[in-house]
Amino acid sequence: MKAWWSGLRAGERRMLIAGVVVLLLVLPYFGVWLPLQDDVAALQRQVQEQQAVKRWMQQAATEVKQLNAAGSAPVRPRDGRSLLAVVDQTAKRSGLGPGLKRLEPEGQAAVRVWLEQVAFDDMVPWLTGLEQQNGLVVATITIDRQELPGRVNARITLEAPGV
Repeated sequence: MKAWWSGLRAGERRMLIAGVVVLLLVLPYFGVWLPLQDDVAALQRQVQEQQAVKRWMQQAATEVKQLNAAGSAPVRPRDGRSLLAVVDQTAKRSGLGPGLKRLEPEGQAAVRVWLEQVAFDDMVPWLTGLEQQNGLVVATITIDRQELPGRVNARITLEAPGV
């Protein structure tokens, strides 16, 4: 190697040294720095994509929690009592207690009521009160007239919409 170096003219040696210096400066840039820059840019894109996925998952988790809470908890009227308790207590207060023959839940947001031999004039204000004070609405109702004047049998489905 020394013999080869000694055999070169001074201009060739300077040119060779300059080439080696340039190569030593350029090689780290193209061999190390540019690949690292490409990797950093790719990782930044991945982070942005993962952050978008995280935001979507958080929104979906919130929605799932809301749906689970709405679907699993029993629906309650405005005052927080159970539908059955509200219907039973208000019927008794309205004088319909003796005629209240059957009361059963229908799903999470409704209750079915069977009334026999009750005064129609007592039943209507009771239903109106349930709607105005407790937010319950009549979903279905069947009323049968009885022999005694003003007396009816009724099958009613009450719902608590939007509660």
